[in-house]
Parts: sequence; structure tokens; C-alpha cells
Amino acid sequence: MPNFAVCIGMKPSKAHIVCLFSVFLLCCIKAKGQDYPWLSHNNIMVEGRAHYGFFYHHHFEMERFNAHYPALEFSIYQNTYGKNEWEAIYNYPYMGFTFYHANFGLNLELNPEVGQALGSVFALYPFINYPLVGGDNAQLTFKLGIGLGYLTKCFDNYENYQNFSIGSHLNAAANLSFEYRQRVSTRLMTVASVGLTHFSNGSTKLPNYGLNTFSGALGLAYYLRSPRLNLTPAKRPEYHPFEFDHKHWLSLDLDYGLGFKNVSQTLGGESTHYFCVHDLSTLFLAQFTQYSRAGVGLSLVLDMSDQTLPDHSVDGNGIHVTLIDPETEEEQTYDISTLQMTKLNFSLCYAMTMSRLSYHFEFGWHLKYNQFTDLSKGNIFQKVSFRYQLYDNIYTHASLMTHFGRADYLCFGLGYRFNQKYYINHEKGTRRRPPGMHERFHLFM
Repeated sequence: MPNFAVCIGMKPSKAHIVCLFSVFLLCCIKAKGQDYPWLSHNNIMVEGRAHYGFFYHHHFEMERFNAHYPALEFSIYQNTYGKNEWEAIYNYPYMGFTFYHANFGLNLELNPEVGQALGSVFALYPFINYPLVGGDNAQLTFKLGIGLGYLTKCFDNYENYQNFSIGSHLNAAANLSFEYRQRVSTRLMTVASVGLTHFSNGSTKLPNYGLNTFSGALGLAYYLRSPRLNLTPAKRPEYHPFEFDHKHWLSLDLDYGLGFKNVSQTLGGESTHYFCVHDLSTLFLAQFTQYSRAGVGLSLVLDMSDQTLPDHSVDGNGIHVTLIDPETEEEQTYDISTLQMTKLNFSLCYAMTMSRLSYHFEFGWHLKYNQFTDLSKGNIFQKVSFRYQLYDNIYTHASLMTHFGRADYLCFGLGYRFNQKYYINHEKGTRRRPPGMHERFHLFM
């Protein structure tokens, strides 16, 4: 086992730790001057943690990055207290921002030169931390954070060819972790966590194997003012399962997303090649709890970078695909249209809603309907989307398509939601029209 001095990264990391705990000391001193009502009424907390972790080799090529590394993080966040109804539903989660820093090449075990190729990372991401079990004194929580990370070193054909994991300095940063929080005093908590931190550019620039790291951490969290008590939710009628005052919503979500992929590494040469990805999706969802929905989806994805596949060629006359005829076992060239490269997808979806923000998690299959569809990454995919409701029926979204941890594309877009309300008569077991609606809108079982 390495000693603690090695784990925290020797001299550079000691300076960071001194600064970090200096901030804590300053925060712990009660201000003698003006009292800030915003701090007093919003449960603002600060937190610092020291990490020690290792790389997860999710591809054979990544085994050369066999390293343990130290990391530090500093967070400022709010412990929600029930100001909004959804906060009580989700057991008063924590919400805020985390700054994360790690030196990935500090303790590389196989090759110091590869360690120098990895460099360091700086990340800033918003997060939400859901209490799972526990009470006021001890809690087990789940933290989900997504933001931006900056890697000091990335792939370069000449200067840094050993770092083939990441092709860009700027990347998405994601953190998933389970935490144990123990109250020491009214304003002080200890925090212990284990989790996964992921860095990837969503295949906007190749190479993009991504970096997956697991780490354990210990830290302290401190309320800047004495915490306020949770608000008691207003009394509501007793809700029955799948009922919610006898009203349900069915929704049909239609949205379009646009992304870009850089496949310069595939094509070779020094020029940069960007291709568009068009994602047209529809989701049919039913509400089954007050803040969650589930259903199925269909989507059409046109990835223009598929033109660069080895058996594809493009010229002034269109796109050509050379395949081996299974009967004659000879090569045959087909002229195809752009639309023939479109992928048809089917998925199962689960959605969580928190006011205007919602998460959508999809697990699905590519449906191969002709020999020109590229399914080289596999038939099964996972898609994560973050939505923000701009108006009652209009939303914006960011979506990441992956294949078991390997990013395919990242896209941004707009969508529109069609809502249909229906009522349930549990005594008769049939559906009836809502009051005031015309008979032609009556829905039958």
C-alpha cells in the first residue's frame, strides 16, 4: 500500500490540500458583520474530498494505461428543503457544482512516457445527489453529475501519439457515485464515496476511447449557516397507485437533434473532416408516478460519417458500396442514396422529471433492414438525454448515443410534446371522458 504522501500526489497536491482546508477554516468562522439572508435560508454547503483511484480498461488497447492516481474535488451546493414539491418526492436531494482535478500520469506503473502523455484533468460539473436510505444523521446517497472537463494533453499525430484515448482537450465529464454521509454536528458532515468518473468528447473528434476511472474518496461537508428544517408538504388527497387524482397523461414527444463527428483519424491526412448526424426521434410515454414516465420509442438516425466506411466510396455520381455477393462470392458495387444509410431504432424509455428538467434513459436495438446499414458497433445501444422545458410543450435537449460505454455521437436539438389526458373509473374498470370534453374524444378500453 502506498503511503498517504504518495496517494495525495507529493508536493503539487499538498499545496492544493493546504488551500482546500484553508477555505474550510474560513468558512467555519462565523461572520461578525452583515448576516446574509440568502445563506441563512437556502442550506448552502461547501465540501472537499481527497480521491485515490485507478483506470478501468474497457478496451484491450487501454491496458497500457495501468495507473493509480490521486484527485481532489471541491463542491458548493444546496441541501433542498421542500421549496418545490418534487424536492420532497425525491427525499430532499443535494444540488450544486463540483470542481475536480486529477493528475492521471503521476503513478503510472508500466511506462513513464505514457504517463506523461495522459497529463492532468480539470473538470467543472453540476450535479444532483439523491438520498436513497437513511435519516437526518446518516444517509446513503447517489450522485449524478455531468459537465465539462479539460485535459491538458490529448492525441496528436506527432507530439503525443501515445495518448490514443482522447482526441480533444475539451470533453464531457460525467460522475456516478454512491456516498455515505454521517452528521458530526449540526453543521458538519463526513462523506465517504466510491464512484466512476468518465471523460469523453462524444466522438466529435477521434480517437475517442474515453477515460473511465474508479476511485474512493473521503471528505468533509459544512453548512455555511445553521440548516433550516424541511418544509412539510401541503396536504393532498390520498393518491392510489397509477391514479394521481384519477388523471393520467399520455404524451407523444417528437424531436430533432443535430450532431457532428470528426473522423480525421479514420481518413488519414492532416485535414479535418466533420460529418453531420441527424437524429429524428419519437417517444410514446405514459405517466405511472407523479414524477416519472415510461414507454417506447422509434428513431431514424442518419450518420453521414458512414460514407467513410471501407466498403463505401463517394464521388460526383453519389455513394457507392462494394459488397460480396453471397451467391457468386464476387464483389458487386451498388449505387445507393443517402437515405438508404439511415438506421431505424426501437427503444424502451424511462423518464424522471424535476420541475422543468428531466432525464431520459433509453435501452434499444438497431433494426437492420437492408445490407447498407452500418451496425459495426453492435445491435444494442444506450441513449441518455437531458431535457429542459422551455414552454408548456416545447423543450430543448442534449442526447448521447453509446454502445456499452463507447460513445457514438452527441447531438443537440428541439422537440414538441403532444399531451392527452384520460381518466380512470376504478369501480367499473373502464375509462371515461373528462368533464367538458366532447363525446368524440371518448376513449374506450
